[in-house]
Amino acid sequence: MTSNQQDRPRPLASETVDALARSAYPTGNVVRRALLTLRDEGLRSFGFKLLGLLGYRRLLLLERALDQPIADAKPSLPVAVAMLAHDEVDDYLVFRPGSTRREIASRLRSGDMCFVARHQGRIVAAAWVAVQPVWVPYIGCRIDVAPDEAHIYDKFTLPAYRGHGIANAVRTHHLRHLQRAGLRRATGAVLPENASSLRDDGKGGFRAYGIIGRIRLGPWQRVFIMPPPRGRR
Repeated sequence: MTSNQQDRPRPLASETVDALARSAYPTGNVVRRALLTLRDEGLRSFGFKLLGLLGYRRLLLLERALDQPIADAKPSLPVAVAMLAHDEVDDYLVFRPGSTRREIASRLRSGDMCFVARHQGRIVAAAWVAVQPVWVPYIGCRIDVAPDEAHIYDKFTLPAYRGHGIANAVRTHHLRHLQRAGLRRATGAVLPENASSLRDDGKGGFRAYGIIGRIRLGPWQRVFIMPPPRGRR
């Protein structure tokens, strides 16, 4: 499933957990980040964030079988969900100004798919789907994708549009697309401390099947995979 070799697939600057990592690791100096984490997420999360700064990081691996029914999603705001076209990169850059044209165009050329939700013509939510190996800078390794699988990454909803079920509509759309394509399962990865994302994924039928992580000491690094915690299965 994973590799930390140098022959990496295409680099993805945002990657699987970019939005999640940004929300989990607030901007500012180390002391401020630590205090915010301790205040908002508790001692356990604070401990893991501290370990992350010291070289230990991990992600919860999720999966969903595509031979199971996919429930309808009914967002509270009207949205149109479709796959992002190559000539719509400008719209995406307005939605995610931290991205670059080169990065997004490279993803699309490599075969990755981006499913976007538009409200009144504006992109307000999106999720990317890869059917080939994905390099994850956060833990410095590759997540392999089998021929009958797809990996979901870089999910993001504009803050003002969260809580309306729009991400659920995007997920329903891309899962049904993968189902029609005859794929066996969809996978993903999330920070274990991101409770809201885990609840959302759980509603979509995703379940934890493992933990992938890395331990780094100077130039030395080891990537590991282990079963999920008992309460996450």
